[in-house]
Amino acid sequence: MTPGPARSPRALTRLRSEGRSPEAIDQLLREQRIPLVEGTTCTFLWRGDADWVAIEHRMLELPMPLPLRRLKGTDLWYASVELPRGSRIQYRILVRQGDNTESMDDPLNPRVVGDAIGSQSVLEADGYVTPDWTYPDPAAVSGDLVDLRIPSRALRREAHVTLYIPSRMRRDRRMPLLVVHDGGDFLHYSSMATVLDNLMHRRLMADCVVAFTHPGDRLREYAASAAHSRFLTTELVPQVEGTLHLRGDARGRVLMGASFGGVAALSAAVRAPGFYGALLLESPSLRFTEATPSGTFGETFAPVVRFVNSVRARPKKVTDRMFLTYGAFEPLAVPDRAMVEVLERMCDELRVVEALDGHNWINWRDRLLDGLGWLFPGEAPLIFPA
Repeated sequence: MTPGPARSPRALTRLRSEGRSPEAIDQLLREQRIPLVEGTTCTFLWRGDADWVAIEHRMLELPMPLPLRRLKGTDLWYASVELPRGSRIQYRILVRQGDNTESMDDPLNPRVVGDAIGSQSVLEADGYVTPDWTYPDPAAVSGDLVDLRIPSRALRREAHVTLYIPSRMRRDRRMPLLVVHDGGDFLHYSSMATVLDNLMHRRLMADCVVAFTHPGDRLREYAASAAHSRFLTTELVPQVEGTLHLRGDARGRVLMGASFGGVAALSAAVRAPGFYGALLLESPSLRFTEATPSGTFGETFAPVVRFVNSVRARPKKVTDRMFLTYGAFEPLAVPDRAMVEVLERMCDELRVVEALDGHNWINWRDRLLDGLGWLFPGEAPLIFPA
């Protein structure tokens, strides 16, 4: 089921029939959670004087932006959509008055998230629940976060890496290593240290050391860069494994990345076949084209398009397992779905999870149990989505 137009919600139908007075609207907004959620019908609301109001979003199958309509005889604007149960959407409201258009968080909705770009309001459809393992658990002993500075000949700069050392770390126990691209963002916007504490404490994933990398020129280094791949394979991984006496074999090495970080992870595995035992790719920016020149995607994506085109033309096994996840509502769902058959040929086992969400840090956070629990199996049984 994909997003689509919906009939007017029951709450607005009652408002039309019982009166559209300012007092009735006040009562509606006071008593209802905004956006309105009535089964699979979700309704955005905005109140005020304007020439035009719309929802700024990145949902496939819906107009971008999604215009709101004014409820006749009132200053209340609305737009209803059908969303599958369990969906989650991030959005902003666009309001135009005269020649001025303003983008804002939804003033009627207190649920707001932020990232490096800015803040967004959140619509949680019926059935969405924030996983309990994303909240701090007093019973879980926190791992240590240690910042390192590694001189890198490959990157021609000093690389910043944050190591997560699990609470049960022992010198006589060789642990696996997970390398996470955009480490600072995963720690800040996806609460990944808390997630790791909880998943390891509950035995939902095996204990492991995690190296959170911090990019320099992100769009250059992560765009299938050979230099970045050399940094990971010949500098970062050997140094961390040697210093902490980790497993040091392919099955004990996992690369992870979201968006451009997913491209960087796949690129490193392609350049060092068999060195990494698994990849965790979240909404990877695997844009490609066979017929259209790569410049169509813009200069930033040109090296990515060349890399993905080459992989599609000659897919070869580079790792044992891959976990791929992406949001069903995000534009990257189209190329990522199309890459499934190619990725299947690049590993022994591929697991795919299509989430009812978009291209954002909370979606990637919510998928961590699925991915990490499979790649680093713990002692507790996992139930994976169909």
